[in-house]
Amino acid sequence: MNLFEYEGKALMREYGIPVPESHLIVSEGEAAPMAFPFVLKAQVMTGGRGKAGGVKVCENEADYEKYAHDILNMEIKGHRVHGLLAEQMMKAEKELYLSITLQGVAKPTLIASRMGGMDIETVSKENPEEIVKLEIDPFTGLKGYQLKYLAKKLGVEDKQDLFEMVKKVQDAFFKAGALLVEINPLGLVDGKLVAMDSKFVIDGHARHMQGKLSELEEAREKLHAYKAPEKEATTITYVPLDGDLGLISDGAGTGMLTLDLLNDAGGHVASFCELGGMTTEEVMYRAMDLTLTGHPEVKGVIIVLIGGFNRMDNMALGITKYVKEHDVKIPIFTRMCGTMEEVGLETMKEAGMPTYNILVDTVKEFVRTVEGGAGECQS
Repeated sequence: MNLFEYEGKALMREYGIPVPESHLIVSEGEAAPMAFPFVLKAQVMTGGRGKAGGVKVCENEADYEKYAHDILNMEIKGHRVHGLLAEQMMKAEKELYLSITLQGVAKPTLIASRMGGMDIETVSKENPEEIVKLEIDPFTGLKGYQLKYLAKKLGVEDKQDLFEMVKKVQDAFFKAGALLVEINPLGLVDGKLVAMDSKFVIDGHARHMQGKLSELEEAREKLHAYKAPEKEATTITYVPLDGDLGLISDGAGTGMLTLDLLNDAGGHVASFCELGGMTTEEVMYRAMDLTLTGHPEVKGVIIVLIGGFNRMDNMALGITKYVKEHDVKIPIFTRMCGTMEEVGLETMKEAGMPTYNILVDTVKEFVRTVEGGAGECQS
């Protein structure tokens, strides 16, 4: 389950992670919740809100009324804004990047950089020497020597403050059943580290978090135009990784095979969705949404489906509906075969979305198209 920024920061407070003072605004006409000036931030399940005009500084009441109206009525990358976060302004002396994530079946990994506030995928490609990756032992956590190495690489003078921040983020990651906790930027404000932004993805299958997740869903009902996702979406297993490609499969075996083929072809997966059990059009639609919003900078999606119980006509309807409603421009490569295959292929064809046949060739062409910058296409 992807959390809005305000939800992620509420969780961070529970685990002692310093965050700016903030207040949620759910509709126009609410009184300014704090003294001016403050920042108004769109609450939306996608990235790029700053460039889209979804982050504004309110200097006075007139600013607040205008920006609240404008932002609450906008869409960002096809996603409706569901609320606003009014947050105290902070000037960071330094901006870092810090996250803990699960990378496939490997150990949880801390990723950090002194180049915070930037797109981490861009930093990884253009300045790989600025990326720190440390595997975390889930039983003992990060070791002392790892923390000292991290402080040196990040150029942090107050090592104890950094150590405490990392330990709190680590604690939040494991106790919240998270798949990803990301802070970008992690700002140095008045000599102390503060989580100035938040990205939280919680494992929907974590039993100890079921009550918390239900509370979050219920609380979201008051948000502007918010609609809870279909319950069938609980059949999806979503795993965020550290690449830039999306992968959706309807089985673990098919998914892992495709993941290996992508790696062999030089591709790196960012979001991996496995569709479990009897899959419907709605579940396929939700998988598309998770893959594209769970990692907003994903550059292309490959969908590999082998229909036994699942019907390819339903899969095709879910794919084409999502692409149409969200005006998806990145490459979508689909390989489907099995039950109701002919109908599914015809639906894809009518939507102008070609399908592919041989998996190995499909993967190679997909990586060439996306990583080679072959331009916008849908397939």
